[in-house]
Amino acid sequence: MELAGKVALVTGGGGGIGAGIAEAFVEKGAKVALSDVNPDYARAEAERIGGGAISLQHDVTSLDSWARVKSAVEAEFGQVDVLCNNAGVALPFQPFEDVEPDEFARVMTINVTGVYNGCKTFIAEMKARKAGHIVNTSSLNGLVPFGSFATYCASKFAVAGMSEALCQELAPFGVGVSILYPGLTRSRMSEGQMPDQDSEAAEFMRRAMMEPVWLGRAVARAVETNTLHIITHPEHRDGLAARFDAILAAHGDPAQPGYPGYT
Repeated sequence: MELAGKVALVTGGGGGIGAGIAEAFVEKGAKVALSDVNPDYARAEAERIGGGAISLQHDVTSLDSWARVKSAVEAEFGQVDVLCNNAGVALPFQPFEDVEPDEFARVMTINVTGVYNGCKTFIAEMKARKAGHIVNTSSLNGLVPFGSFATYCASKFAVAGMSEALCQELAPFGVGVSILYPGLTRSRMSEGQMPDQDSEAAEFMRRAMMEPVWLGRAVARAVETNTLHIITHPEHRDGLAARFDAILAAHGDPAQPGYPGYT
C-alpha cells in the first residue's frame, strides 16, 4: 500500500513512538490523525509535525470513544486506510507479587483491550473494502520476557499473538497486519521507567534510546510492503534465538505413547 494520500489514525500519538509513526507517515504524504488520552500532548505533536495532521482526544479502553474518533477522522479526511494501535502503558520494574490487581487490570485494559477495540471498530469496513492495514505495537518484551516486568510482557505477548492470528484471518480479504516490536525508544514512558533519573545507569539508558521517527519510518516501510514483523532493535536477536531454541528443544516424544496427532 502506497501511503501517499492515504488516511492513517495513530493512537498514543501524543509523543514517543506514536508521534514518530505519525511523523513518518506525513513524510510519505499520508493524511494523519494523532489521538491520545491527553489532548494537549496530541495537539502539540500535530502542530510540530505539520503536514495537515490533526489531533483528537481518545480513550482507547472505550468503544464509545473509538466511535467518536472514527467519526471525527472520517469527517476531516475520509475513511481510515491505516490503523495504528500504538497506545500503551507500563508499570515500574517490580516483583510480580507486588503488582496490585487494579494495576494489572489497567495495563491489560489499555494494552490489550485497547487494541481489540481499535480492531473491532475498523476491521469489518476494511474487509468489506478488501483494503486496509493494521499496525499493532507489541514490544521486544512481547518476544523476549524480562524478569520484574511480567505484567507488561503478558500484555505485549497477547498483542503479538492476537496480531499474528489476525494476519491469517484478514489476508484473504486484502487487509494487511504488521506487528511493531520496539526496544528502548525515547518517550515519556521510557524516561519514567528509570528508577534513579540522575544515576550513571539512567544516563546510559538515555544514550541508548532510539529516536521515535526511525521506528516510524520502519513502520511506514512495513505498511508499504505488507510486512508482518517489524524489528527495529536487532541487538536482542541472541536472546530471542535462545528462547526459540529452548522451545524447540522441548519438542520430543508425545506425552501419550503412540499418540497419532493430526497425521
